[in-house]
Order: sequence, then structure tokens, then C-alpha cells
Amino acid sequence: MKLSNESKTLFIPLLAKATMSKNKLFINDPKAEEIISEIDFDFKKLKQTKWLSMYLSVRAVVLDDICNKYISTYSNLTIIHLGCGLDSRYLRVNQNYKNWYDIDYESVINIRKKFYNNNYKYQMIGSSVTANKWLDMIEVTENVLIIAEGLTMYLKEEQLRKLLSRINTKLGEVYLLFDAYSKIGVKLSKVKNPINKVNAEAKYGINNKNDFLLLNNKLEYINTHLIKKDNNELDSYTKIIFNNLYCGKLAETFHKIYEYKLKK
Repeated sequence: MKLSNESKTLFIPLLAKATMSKNKLFINDPKAEEIISEIDFDFKKLKQTKWLSMYLSVRAVVLDDICNKYISTYSNLTIIHLGCGLDSRYLRVNQNYKNWYDIDYESVINIRKKFYNNNYKYQMIGSSVTANKWLDMIEVTENVLIIAEGLTMYLKEEQLRKLLSRINTKLGEVYLLFDAYSKIGVKLSKVKNPINKVNAEAKYGINNKNDFLLLNNKLEYINTHLIKKDNNELDSYTKIIFNNLYCGKLAETFHKIYEYKLKK
């Protein structure tokens, strides 16, 4: 598989969701389990801990839950998932969206097509998220939600600025849902982070809601979400460790989920 270092990071959340799904913790993701069992990749070299797998699965479920709220709120909703990797979100959420587009590098989409099929309401597009190609290939409805999971940290600030401008010019008003590192989180990722094992590098982070607003004057802040979920299925010892290391105040300073509107 000829993938960029940033693209190789897709195996980290994929392994997390497959592991937790198999253990019936946090997430139900049979597609991730299927891909892990069939794809030609040495997951052992990631040396991924159960704690990280739990955390990334919680991130996915929080994003799924917010996505479901948009699907329930807006009829005729177009959902665009930027940097989709091998994620199965379009299958995990409520199916009452109008259409769904998964966007990633062509090399990633070529792998993805071994496990997913296009249909009348679901399309995969091979394109860099920062290119115009995908914007020229989609048909949108009145309401649009763009999701980016594990993407913003790998883009430079100027790339994000140009991306937002292109989206606004082409699509008009859209809702944005994404996770982001804080600036200290970006710095710490260079010391200890599973992305180092695939030679990827985090570049962009925001410390508060206003940092992102600086990228485009048509942005409007909506909400911030913590990467946290009820974990009553965990045993007492695991719950204490997980809550303190990954879902406590310290973790909140490094990584959050944000919602914005990009106005017309």
C-alpha cells in the first residue's frame, strides 16, 4: 500500500474501533472488525495500547452522536466526511440523510473500495481534501454538514484557511464538525503519540474557540464538546485509570471536538 505518512494514521483509529467493537466496549463497528481481519497491514508495529483504543473509540462515538443530531434536525441533509480513511461512520449513524460523500486521497479510496461500495446515496471520492476536485464532484442539498475526524491537526494553518474559503465559495453555508488538538497538544505529539510510528507530524492546534474564527470572517462558533462518554461497562480499576488519564481535566487541555457554522 503506497500511502502518505498522514494517510497511514488511518490505521490507528481503525484498530481502536475494531478492538473495542470486538470487546463490546463503547462502539459497535463490525465493518472495522472485518477490515482489520482482511487488510494487509502489520498492526503490531503500532504498539497501540488499550487506553488509546478506548479513547479513539469514544471520540468516534461522540462524533457519531452529534452527527445523528444533525440528521434528526435537518431534512434533506448532505454529509461530507473529509479525510474519511477506512471509517464506517456512514453505516453507524442514522440512515435518514439525503446523501453522503467520503473524501480522501485516491490511494486511500482505492483501498476503501475493497470494503465499501458506492450507491445512490453514498459516494467515495479520491481527492486531497485541500484540492478543488472533490468540491466540483458533489451535489449538495440545502443543509450541509462537513465532518473531519483526525484531520485538522495534519493541515497547516494556511491550508485550512484556503480550504474554508473554497468551501464557502462553492457550497455557501455549511456546518462544520471536527476535532482539534490544542497548541500544547501539537507540541506534545512530537514527543509521544502513535502518529510518530508512521512518521506523521501534527501541525495545527487551537487553544480556544476564537483561534479557529481567525481563519475565516464568515465562521460562527456553535459549541465545544469533550471527548467523554459514560463508561459504566468498564471494571472499577480500568474506569479509574481511563477517567483520570484520558477523560479527566488534563486530557481536556489537549484535545476537543468543535462545531462551527460557515455562513453565506
